Amino acid sequence: TGSYTPASRTVRLTSSVSLAETACATFEDELNWSRPKAAALVSAVLAALGCLSCLGFNALSHVAPMGMDILSFFDFLTNSVMMPVAAVAIIALVLRQIGLENMESEILRSSAFRRRGVYRFVVKYLALAMLAVILISSVCDAFGWIHI
Repeated sequence: TGSYTPASRTVRLTSSVSLAETACATFEDELNWSRPKAAALVSAVLAALGCLSCLGFNALSHVAPMGMDILSFFDFLTNSVMMPVAAVAIIALVLRQIGLENMESEILRSSAFRRRGVYRFVVKYLALAMLAVILISSVCDAFGWIHI
């Protein structure tokens, strides 16, 4: 955790490439872009966002979206807003496209599945409710309406 070795830099670099690959593949598949065009756009966006984060403590230190420095704002946006929204989108996609019955049959292929009622309740209602609580409380905390 406290040490930074060449091996840890390699892991971070390959993880970053893996994350960028998802965006490139989406542009290639959905918009029929060439790989160089998709990679150029993703690289430009990542470089611009990286520069914003780097300059947030220097030349752009006067910029304070929602009263936060730029790096804290990006952290808030990704962790407190985008992750709950993405989780809700995944649940909606799974429920709509795959369906609970198909998911349950997949689970039954690998193990005994004794708590179907609990599983259905959690996926359909509890998970969505908890994600809504997380999203709403995070946004309210960022605006100073509540303090967590």
